[in-house]
Amino acid sequence: MAAKDQESFVGSLREGAIDAGGRVQEAVAAMAGKIEDSLEDAKYEGRHMKRKVQAELVRRWKAVDRVGRDNAFLMALGALGVGIAVGYLLGRDRD
Repeated sequence: MAAKDQESFVGSLREGAIDAGGRVQEAVAAMAGKIEDSLEDAKYEGRHMKRKVQAELVRRWKAVDRVGRDNAFLMALGALGVGIAVGYLLGRDRD
């Protein structure tokens, strides 16, 4: 009788393990699906952010270029002044 109870117990353990294994596989599959969805969302958001940043950089570059073209003479004088100041500072004696 004890052997029959033991076989019954082992059988129920096997069934429980098989059932638990199936549940674990389902949980892993569900988690993998959620991770895949999250990665797709992140990819979409990354592309969207890239387009926004790119558009903003283009807009700002055009503004800088427009100011440089409108004030070319002042920009040249400013560059000359910075060059003279740097040349003076680097060329003076260090006594």
